[in-house]
Amino acid sequence: MRNRLLWVLAALTALAVTGFGFPLASSIADARTQQFVLSRDSDLQRFVGLASGYVTTGSSGSLFDEMRIYHQLYGDKLAVVSTKGMPSHGEGISPDAPALSESVSRALRNQAAADLGALTPWGPDEVVFAKPVGTDGQLDGAVLIVSSTRAAKADIGQQWLYIFLGMIAALLAFGVLAVAVSRWVLRPLELLSRRLRRLTASLPFGVPAKEPHPAPDTELARQGPPELRALAQSFEQMAAAVERSSLSQRRLVADAAHQLRNPLAALQLRLDFLEPHVSSAGHTNYERATAESLRFTAILDDLLALATAEAPLEGGEKQGARCVPFSVAADRTGFWQGPAAVRGVQLTFDGGASYAESAPSGPATAAAITEAALGQVLDVLIDNACKYAGAGAHVRVSCASAPASDGMMAISVADNGPGVSADQRARLTERFYRGASSADRTGSGRPGTGLGLAIADALLASFGGSLEFSATPGGGGLTAVVRLPAAPRRDAQHHPAESGPGDGAP
Repeated sequence: MRNRLLWVLAALTALAVTGFGFPLASSIADARTQQFVLSRDSDLQRFVGLASGYVTTGSSGSLFDEMRIYHQLYGDKLAVVSTKGMPSHGEGISPDAPALSESVSRALRNQAAADLGALTPWGPDEVVFAKPVGTDGQLDGAVLIVSSTRAAKADIGQQWLYIFLGMIAALLAFGVLAVAVSRWVLRPLELLSRRLRRLTASLPFGVPAKEPHPAPDTELARQGPPELRALAQSFEQMAAAVERSSLSQRRLVADAAHQLRNPLAALQLRLDFLEPHVSSAGHTNYERATAESLRFTAILDDLLALATAEAPLEGGEKQGARCVPFSVAADRTGFWQGPAAVRGVQLTFDGGASYAESAPSGPATAAAITEAALGQVLDVLIDNACKYAGAGAHVRVSCASAPASDGMMAISVADNGPGVSADQRARLTERFYRGASSADRTGSGRPGTGLGLAIADALLASFGGSLEFSATPGGGGLTAVVRLPAAPRRDAQHHPAESGPGDGAP
């Protein structure tokens, strides 16, 4: 890419410099030629006036002296020719010289001199200027000046040399600038490609930079300039290594959880067999060991659920995912009302009236998520709200009747419990994070594993949704908002499961 860029910049620079230099050189040659011609034409006109008497009467007057002085002073050659029988006279050249015959003939026929054109350093060394003596009706002779062009050509050559040197300097300057610009443009690509290769080599399943490894997308690797192809290849290698590393980590979590289940089950079995033989003094420690064993089992279950939630969905699986949030929220609220009442928490569902008013007879608005995934998310949120809000608290589950302006549907789980500080709310979805006040605010002996909200957040993210936390309006408590992308509407006749309340066959 650098060579191509340099060639393009060099071509553009050469075109710009030559487009400026050649017209300038041509204008300088034209101006110097015009100055040369006008000067000799003025001298020729003066000698025509001096020769008018000589070519008719033979009286030279000061003509010959002027011709001699002019020849000595400027080095140009002069000749006077008469058609009235007067002898021709020349200074530095014979009027009968073959080189003057054509010019004399043209002058005596009162024809214009041949076009001289623009002088060049390699042009003729002498030029003949001729002018007739007399009037248009009576031509009595002619005056000729054979002028040297060396001085004019030297001036033109000198000016052209300056122009050529200026063009060379401009090309060199633009060349240095082109190299600097190409390095400035391409160096970040080279550094990024090198950094990607180092990063790929440092990954657990990365390929060392010294080993050749074709990019997965060979069509992409064959397109574009070499620097971009190298960058694309490095990126593809890194993406493949990251994908393999991510898959390996998920497999490690799942395999570790599976492998730990058997020894944990054996440990719990031994604890059960040991219970009759535990003395009263050690019974407290026995109960703590049993509780920790149960907690360990819950952590393993959550690790498996987290590994499953973080696994990327196939395109068809994600595209076909849809459910009615209202129905799922109402179902999970009804399921948790019994356990909530045992904990002394009032659990209600808000959304039935607004939903019925918004869509009394049309199909319900669906969200792009599976019913199982949304149910699992709501189970985590309702369980946490009932667990940490405390006895006497009120937990309200609300479901929006229609998507918002951004095309997202919202389900909220709000409680009026102690609440969570803003700093802690920002970390609620971190793995194994448990706030200072969340160890066991209910004293139930079930402090949790710190993975439930991480699992919920991973599930929502896999379907394009999100989980947001804020303080409950009115003071105190925590509100969790589930935001889900709305799914395209379908015909209620072909999809009765998405019909609103009261819809269906009679």
